[in-house]
Amino acid sequence: MCYVTCSVLSVVVFVFLLTAIPPSFSANDPNSTNVVNSTEKHMDQFVSHGLYKGPGGNERAKNFIMPSVTGDNTTYIVPVTNTSDPFGILEIYPTLPNGEVWFFNAENPNDGQFNRNNETITRNADGSWHVEPGITRMLAFTKASQEPSAEIRESIPANYSRLAQVGHWYNESDWKNVEITGYIKVIPARGFHNISLANIISFVSRSIAHNPFVQHGCGGSAYHNNIDFDTGRFNFKKEMWHVDYAVTSDSNATLGNLVDKWIGFKGVVYNMANGSVKLESYIDKDSSNRWLKIAQLVDVGTWGNDMTQCGARTEGAVISWGSPMIIFKSNYVTYDFKYLSVREIIPP
Repeated sequence: MCYVTCSVLSVVVFVFLLTAIPPSFSANDPNSTNVVNSTEKHMDQFVSHGLYKGPGGNERAKNFIMPSVTGDNTTYIVPVTNTSDPFGILEIYPTLPNGEVWFFNAENPNDGQFNRNNETITRNADGSWHVEPGITRMLAFTKASQEPSAEIRESIPANYSRLAQVGHWYNESDWKNVEITGYIKVIPARGFHNISLANIISFVSRSIAHNPFVQHGCGGSAYHNNIDFDTGRFNFKKEMWHVDYAVTSDSNATLGNLVDKWIGFKGVVYNMANGSVKLESYIDKDSSNRWLKIAQLVDVGTWGNDMTQCGARTEGAVISWGSPMIIFKSNYVTYDFKYLSVREIIPP
């Protein structure tokens, strides 16, 4: 199968929305141990205007809204829930009752939901796991899907208008509104590294099969929450089909180089009541279980220009349907990982 990342960029038009920090929480509140108010700042103070270069080098203006996260001037997010997952990691949004969940089994990864996808992973002495560089696409599946083979996934009709109506690729238990979590430590390159690809990790949702030779690549609809460990910047991708991307510019906010340290990363994707889709990225920059919302985006149906190739009604149609599969994606990145999980959530 073809999982090689290509960069066929399209015009990006998207909306970033602000999230208010609840004023009732403070550093002195015993019920808000995951909130730090050091130099309180509101997100609407940090608006930068970047440029996106579309096909042919044409520049398209966009707005990128971020909090300040340089140094210690950070405001940590108050989660919707104060509960923790089985690893003890704070959950931003509550788990849907009877919703599909998956937690990486460090003792036995072959749990019927995790597929290393031919990647060689080895366990470290501290219980974390190690990935050698390559075209890495580790997969997690819903339990109800019973880990469908590539052949089964590629046989599902990939018509986006139909998918928008039925709401899922495989069955009704597919992951749609999800919170994906992992702790990652990128290892400095040891000679086998293409610097042009950078140390980027992606959490990929809402796709079924990334094969350009099957159904014109239309199984590859996806949202990507991306973190660049070299720069400490973040962005999003919308994969209209495999392989054709709409890509946001990198965030203005930066955490600096994150290589060789444990970093918590969350990618959240959920449908909104008005038919839009929201993407949110969170970071635990000190591996202290304190989470900062670092980026967010609302796809209102005008992001991208080629969804109609796969039967969507409009060129920038939202990817509103669920999938039984989440991809942990990287290209030639050497890293350790722990506490990987996927949960179906109750969206706000």
